[in-house]
Amino acid sequence: MSPPKQPRLRASKPKTRTGCKTCRARRVKCDEGKPCCARCLRYGADCEGYEVGVQKAASTRSSLKELLPQTSHREAFLVPSVGKSPFTAVFHDNREYSYFLYFQEEAAPNISGSFDRDLWTHVIIQASWKEPSLSGLVASLGALYKAGSSTMTLSQEETDPHQQYAFQNYGRALRELQARISANPYRDTTRIALIASLLIYCFENIYGEIDSALGHLEGAFRLMQKQLKNASRRYKHSHNVSPTSALDDDLVGAFFRLDSGVLSRDHICEAEHIGSRLGIKYLEDRCDVPERFVTISEARNYLEHIQFPNIPTLSRDLLSQLNTSPLSNIDENTRNMYQIMSFHLRRWNVAFTPLYEETFTQNSKESFAAAATLRVRARSTELASKRVCARDLSPPDLFISESREIVNLSKLVAADPSFRKSFVWDCGIVPGLSIVVAACLDMSIRKEALEVLKQIVPRREGAWDSLTAVKFGERFLQMDGGD
Repeated sequence: MSPPKQPRLRASKPKTRTGCKTCRARRVKCDEGKPCCARCLRYGADCEGYEVGVQKAASTRSSLKELLPQTSHREAFLVPSVGKSPFTAVFHDNREYSYFLYFQEEAAPNISGSFDRDLWTHVIIQASWKEPSLSGLVASLGALYKAGSSTMTLSQEETDPHQQYAFQNYGRALRELQARISANPYRDTTRIALIASLLIYCFENIYGEIDSALGHLEGAFRLMQKQLKNASRRYKHSHNVSPTSALDDDLVGAFFRLDSGVLSRDHICEAEHIGSRLGIKYLEDRCDVPERFVTISEARNYLEHIQFPNIPTLSRDLLSQLNTSPLSNIDENTRNMYQIMSFHLRRWNVAFTPLYEETFTQNSKESFAAAATLRVRARSTELASKRVCARDLSPPDLFISESREIVNLSKLVAADPSFRKSFVWDCGIVPGLSIVVAACLDMSIRKEALEVLKQIVPRREGAWDSLTAVKFGERFLQMDGGD
């Protein structure tokens, strides 16, 4: 009988150390995500990459390709060495890259809200992928947003590094931006400068330096005016069509919205005037409202096209009427202007009603919040116009229906899960509630509107700050004996 076979002994393989170098050094579990692990991205740490053999380099390159814009050229990016976390040539290091990604994936959708997604996810992000001076500003915004995000449970020790990085990188990005523009005096860098202006405006707003943010816009408005002045045609906001091929449609629209918001806010809140009245000089006069709107964005563009030429004068006249007793009569030309605006608003409301009613039957709460916000903006413009044009304030039910609807809809918008008590790009319910507090004659409705404003502090919408609006409302209620 042959002896039994001895089992073959296999040499045991050494255990592979998994996880990125940063997570191993911190003794925390790593998910081994590429190009940066999720834990490093979450905490803004500089992910130092992986040991050779953990994953194939090809997988990191394919995952990077998925993150990059479709129009980017592969030659524009550094080929990572084996075992290193890749980042594009526009970034100084992986930490800046991770904050950029955080802004792109988390902060930008929140700032844009229900509108302006293309501006933030396409125009600004795409330009920043290609331009280092812009990518630094975006990364700074991402770090600052992470530091102050109410949706993340970060300790003070974890939050401070984000804020410190935000300020350090912000200063560096501004210096690089200035050098970038100065180094190319014969090359048109207007688009870069205008996009940078929006990013700087957002950074100052998120940090709470509202006056600094608004003051910065003065130069940006002059730059936009220069571009519009040299254009061959006027801007058609109702169709979101830029008058020049050098500037994106959404970029021009963003400045018209900012200009209108700043001007209305300046007059109502008696702030320093810095607006440029783009809507008067460079906006196309014609606005043919269709029979029915197809999308919320279309309805918004037409509403704003009606409002832009009139809001600066309307805000000024409303403030004048509120501070005058007895009522001062406006001249007939101004009254005629408001009547024409009211006519277009009625046509807009007819076209918007079917779409507005559809949002009640849809499952998307975000669609309803966007539609309700537009309704608030339209009704508050009507209310301000009626208050300015009123010859007699004695009827007991005057302005009741408009004011009640604005307050009720604002409550629904504020209760929506997508509503954030932080900075958002566009005007929402704050201006409308401010107009109710100032223009409505029913003291109970005015107090209710003021209470909603207090509940949403510290929300900031475009150029409007809820806390400033509260102080404005309290002053008017005290003047009318409502305190």
